[in-house]
Amino acid sequence: MADDEEKKSKGGCIGKLFGLLVFLVIAGLGTAIYFISQPQDLSDIEGYSLVGDGQSGVSPPRDLEAVLKKSVEGDYSVVITEKEINQMLARDLKTKQAGYLGKWISIKRVLVRLKEDVAEVIVVREIQGYELTTSMFLQVEQVESQEGIKTMAHLHGGSYHEMLPVPTRGGHYGKLTVPQGFLILVMPEFRKIAEVFESELEIGFQRMSRFKIEDKRLKLDPNPPSREADFGESGF
Repeated sequence: MADDEEKKSKGGCIGKLFGLLVFLVIAGLGTAIYFISQPQDLSDIEGYSLVGDGQSGVSPPRDLEAVLKKSVEGDYSVVITEKEINQMLARDLKTKQAGYLGKWISIKRVLVRLKEDVAEVIVVREIQGYELTTSMFLQVEQVESQEGIKTMAHLHGGSYHEMLPVPTRGGHYGKLTVPQGFLILVMPEFRKIAEVFESELEIGFQRMSRFKIEDKRLKLDPNPPSREADFGESGF
């Protein structure tokens, strides 16, 4: 009799723990879905307010491809601001959602947020008048070999916390920061965006010997670093 009561007690505890676990999972999923559905705040991005607003008083943006070519030809460094990048994106990027959902889903804009050593590329999508945002973090690494200096972009936005090095942050789904593995769902879209600016990226990554992401701007220089002068970190 006592054994039966003990078994029932253990069974009841296990059932309660399982119920609590299910509740926590459902609550966590619900919270995640809520933050995913909330577009991230873009007001801190320079050039955001000028995107697609048709302001006639705004001066035309610099032709960044021409600026980069002149920099390479003249062997001088160039600084490109976050605002100029977003103006170029607004002017040149003609995005269109293909397929059956094209009537209801469209890419409204693409923006870049620059912080020290990290660039965040953000896609703003509109679904029946409601905005959703997805983004990925990019970092640049420069490796010197016998063939010269090679610049590579990596999907990396750092760790969630200094005590939690893994998983690595990949980007944002709405206001929710997600690990890199979740970016597989949006990677094809970001690749298509990169194809539009293939010429600019080729000049910026392949012909520039030094590339530095700073807060609100990029610094590029076609001249290799010398021993006497240091442009910045050689790998970042």
